[in-house]
Amino acid sequence: MNSVAEEIIANLPPLRIPRLRHHRVTDWDPYFENAEGQGINGSQNVALHLGATALLDCRVAMLSGKKVMWLRRNADWASLLTLGNTTHISDPRYSISFQYPNNWRLAIAGVRREDRGLYVCQVNTHPPRMLVTNVTVLAPDIRIVDEARHELRDRYYKTGSGIELACVARPSCPDSRIPHPVWRKNGETLPDHVDVYHINGSNEDLVTKLYIEQAKKTDSGEYSCSVSQFSTAAVHIHVLNGKLN
Repeated sequence: MNSVAEEIIANLPPLRIPRLRHHRVTDWDPYFENAEGQGINGSQNVALHLGATALLDCRVAMLSGKKVMWLRRNADWASLLTLGNTTHISDPRYSISFQYPNNWRLAIAGVRREDRGLYVCQVNTHPPRMLVTNVTVLAPDIRIVDEARHELRDRYYKTGSGIELACVARPSCPDSRIPHPVWRKNGETLPDHVDVYHINGSNEDLVTKLYIEQAKKTDSGEYSCSVSQFSTAAVHIHVLNGKLN
């Protein structure tokens, strides 16, 4: 990080998050706008799905040569993400673009759980003007269960027995849509003799079942189900000769 960025962070004021409200312009200083061109200041909330691309908007009117920066902050630390059109973070998922006429848009590709938190768009007035965006990351709950709906991590079968597993995925909120879970064995596509079918679960659940009619020792391995590449559950299946203890 260069000396300019270090000086900016060192002189940041304590973070206070007022409620989002209309901003009445009484002078020629920069101010924040929403998409409808109404003046705002304070904070706003954004909910993002795991794996999506975050687009955080910061529309600044009457900028008049001032600098716009994006920071990530909490009560104890601040990290400079962008300054003007320049990115100051090594993570390639972050980028900044200027959307005409006044939107300094921060993009975060492939949102992760750890990306949740506070993002601050700040203009270097005195005192600085800030628009705080609180990012929440939505991730589906995903579980592998047996016939009795008990969650599984390891399961033992004897050769010739049937194997039936269910992958249950529940959206993080009622209005969100997620695809059906996808099954894999040892990270690869399932063998041809393994059947998969979808059923309707209770409430908002999506259920994808896996069935093997007559298990063989070669069916042992790790079976995983996932919704996209970010939410995954796995169970280790052991197929043994003879009786189970």
